[in-house]
Amino acid sequence: MRSDLADLKISDRELERLTGCDVGDIFIGGVFGGTYRISALQNPQKLVAFCLTEAVVFLLIVVFTLPLSLFLTSGANGVTNASSILRFLFVAASIAIALLLAWNLYMKWRGKHLRSLMRLLDEVDRYEDMLSAIAVLDRLETANIERNLNSALQNRSEILEAIHLTRDNLIAGLTTEKILRENRGLLARQQDLLTSIETNLSLVRSLEVKHQADEYGKFLNEALQIGISVHQEVQRLN
Repeated sequence: MRSDLADLKISDRELERLTGCDVGDIFIGGVFGGTYRISALQNPQKLVAFCLTEAVVFLLIVVFTLPLSLFLTSGANGVTNASSILRFLFVAASIAIALLLAWNLYMKWRGKHLRSLMRLLDEVDRYEDMLSAIAVLDRLETANIERNLNSALQNRSEILEAIHLTRDNLIAGLTTEKILRENRGLLARQQDLLTSIETNLSLVRSLEVKHQADEYGKFLNEALQIGISVHQEVQRLN
């Protein structure tokens, strides 16, 4: 990836600063103190990883609750016969399932307060995928020496301008969401960010119309759609 394109990436550290949360592909705010991303459950690979995490958490709960289960079923006498063993296993499994259910209910409750953040993070993922696609196009153009490089470079410069505006929109959207999540009173700052997003959208839309006939048009359209989604999400926060 070229340096000018790499500079447009939103790093994990910057994303954590903008959101105030530990952001991962599956969880927001960590495994135990946060919640899962709804979009992760719609991706087969991420869904498998989520299920594996659930299994690991269940096993950890079982391990840490074994002493309590043993105490509840046998006290100081210990487990001495088949009936006691079955009772012990039933109690251990019941406690573990109850705690796992409580953990999932907590994540679901936590997730209700982070729906807007989740949608914005999905747009960040789309943005990063777009950067990767442009990086592939850069490599193809470098390999094709018969292309009109001057025209390609000029188009690419305008595309990067649109992507920069899209990046600004994402940052503004994430900032607005964090402001409202942490302090519902800062409405003036929210309006400034919304105005900035609308201005950027107008600029990206003008570039998209200009380049809709060439191969960069699809990236401009994608940037425009991301910006529109961010704008709609910020309006929904009102």
